[in-house]
Amino acid sequence: DVILSSLVFHQCALGVKQAIADAMYRALAPGGLLLVADYGMQRTFLMRTLFRQVQMLDGFDKTEPNARGCMPGIFAAAGFEGIDESKVIRTPTGSISIYQAHKPSRSPVPA
Repeated sequence: DVILSSLVFHQCALGVKQAIADAMYRALAPGGLLLVADYGMQRTFLMRTLFRQVQMLDGFDKTEPNARGCMPGIFAAAGFEGIDESKVIRTPTGSISIYQAHKPSRSPVPA
Protein backbone atom coordinates (compact mmCIF):
# COMPACT_ATOMS: atom_id res chain seq x y z
CA ASP A 1 0.00 0.00 0.00
CA VAL A 2 2.98 2.34 0.62
CA ILE A 3 6.49 2.44 -0.77
CA LEU A 4 9.09 4.64 0.91
CA SER A 5 12.52 5.57 -0.44
CA SER A 6 15.11 7.72 1.28
CA LEU A 7 18.30 9.09 -0.31
CA VAL A 8 18.66 6.44 -3.02
CA PHE A 9 17.80 8.10 -6.34
CA HIS A 10 20.56 10.74 -6.31
CA GLN A 11 23.17 7.96 -6.24
CA CYS A 12 21.91 6.31 -9.44
CA ALA A 13 22.36 6.95 -13.15
CA LEU A 14 19.35 8.47 -14.90
CA GLY A 15 18.28 5.17 -16.51
CA VAL A 16 18.50 3.42 -13.15
CA LYS A 17 16.40 6.17 -11.52
CA GLN A 18 13.69 5.44 -14.10
CA ALA A 19 14.01 1.67 -13.66
CA ILE A 20 13.58 2.04 -9.89
CA ALA A 21 10.49 4.23 -10.30
CA ASP A 22 9.05 1.75 -12.82
CA ALA A 23 9.64 -1.14 -10.39
CA MET A 24 8.03 0.82 -7.56
CA TYR A 25 4.99 1.43 -9.74
CA ARG A 26 4.67 -2.26 -10.58
CA ALA A 27 5.08 -3.30 -6.92
CA LEU A 28 2.61 -0.79 -5.52
CA ALA A 29 -1.03 -1.76 -5.10
CA PRO A 30 -3.60 0.23 -7.10
CA GLY A 31 -4.34 3.44 -5.20
CA GLY A 32 -1.10 3.02 -3.22
CA LEU A 33 1.13 5.83 -2.00
CA LEU A 34 4.73 6.54 -3.01
CA LEU A 35 6.86 8.61 -0.62
CA VAL A 36 10.39 9.65 -1.57
CA ALA A 37 12.89 11.76 0.34
CA ASP A 38 15.91 12.67 -1.77
CA TYR A 39 17.94 15.55 -3.08
CA GLY A 40 15.74 17.47 -5.47
CA MET A 41 16.05 20.69 -7.39
CA GLN A 42 18.65 22.96 -5.81
CA ARG A 43 16.80 26.26 -6.17
CA THR A 44 19.14 28.75 -4.51
CA PHE A 45 22.79 29.60 -4.97
CA LEU A 46 23.51 28.50 -1.39
CA MET A 47 21.78 25.12 -1.73
CA ARG A 48 23.44 24.54 -5.12
CA THR A 49 26.84 25.35 -3.64
CA LEU A 50 26.31 23.09 -0.63
CA PHE A 51 25.11 20.28 -2.90
CA ARG A 52 28.48 20.31 -4.68
CA GLN A 53 29.94 18.26 -1.82
CA VAL A 54 27.39 15.49 -2.50
CA GLN A 55 28.18 15.70 -6.19
CA MET A 56 31.91 15.32 -5.55
CA LEU A 57 31.26 12.17 -3.52
CA ASP A 58 28.49 10.54 -5.57
CA GLY A 59 29.43 11.79 -9.05
CA PHE A 60 28.17 14.71 -11.09
CA ASP A 61 26.68 12.45 -13.76
CA LYS A 62 24.38 10.78 -11.20
CA THR A 63 23.50 13.80 -9.08
CA GLU A 64 23.10 16.58 -11.64
CA PRO A 65 19.68 15.37 -12.88
CA ASN A 66 18.38 15.62 -9.29
CA ALA A 67 19.85 19.10 -8.88
CA ARG A 68 17.99 20.15 -12.03
CA GLY A 69 14.66 18.74 -10.81
CA CYS A 70 14.29 15.43 -12.68
CA MET A 71 12.34 13.49 -10.06
CA PRO A 72 8.73 14.56 -10.79
CA GLY A 73 9.22 13.70 -14.47
CA ILE A 74 10.62 10.29 -13.61
CA PHE A 75 7.61 9.53 -11.42
CA ALA A 76 5.23 10.71 -14.15
CA ALA A 77 6.97 8.57 -16.78
CA ALA A 78 6.52 5.54 -14.49
CA GLY A 79 2.75 6.18 -14.41
CA PHE A 80 2.31 7.86 -11.04
CA GLU A 81 -0.34 10.56 -10.61
CA GLY A 82 -0.85 13.43 -8.20
CA ILE A 83 2.89 13.98 -7.98
CA ASP A 84 3.66 16.60 -5.37
CA GLU A 85 6.88 17.96 -3.94
CA SER A 86 5.26 18.48 -0.57
CA LYS A 87 8.26 19.83 1.32
CA VAL A 88 11.77 21.14 0.69
CA ILE A 89 14.19 20.88 3.58
CA ARG A 90 17.38 22.94 3.59
CA THR A 91 20.35 20.93 4.90
CA PRO A 92 24.12 21.50 5.17
CA THR A 93 24.51 19.39 2.00
CA GLY A 94 21.77 20.95 -0.13
CA SER A 95 18.00 20.77 -0.15
CA ILE A 96 16.14 17.50 0.25
CA SER A 97 12.68 17.21 -1.25
CA ILE A 98 9.80 15.11 0.03
CA TYR A 99 7.78 13.79 -2.90
CA GLN A 100 4.49 11.98 -2.81
CA ALA A 101 2.50 10.39 -5.60
CA HIS A 102 -0.19 7.77 -6.09
CA LYS A 103 -0.61 4.79 -8.35
CA PRO A 104 -4.00 5.18 -10.05
CA SER A 105 -6.77 3.07 -8.51
CA ARG A 106 -7.37 1.45 -11.85
CA SER A 107 -5.42 1.20 -15.07
CA PRO A 108 -6.21 3.67 -17.84
CA VAL A 109 -8.55 2.35 -20.50
CA PRO A 110 -6.74 2.03 -23.88
CA ALA A 111 -8.06 4.35 -26.59
